[in-house]
Amino acid sequence: MAKISSTGKQFTITIPKELMKMMGWDEHTEVVISKYPGKDILFIEKIRKK
Repeated sequence: MAKISSTGKQFTITIPKELMKMMGWDEHTEVVISKYPGKDILFIEKIRKK
């Protein structure tokens, strides 16, 4: 289960290692989190580097 914590100025989302492996992400992966308008649905998309 993911956990959200706050440092006072920023929020940190902690994601389980198993989920990171399933998504093919590592500690260098950058993502964008956006919300579907009018709904409580979040999208998480990996930022692709050129």
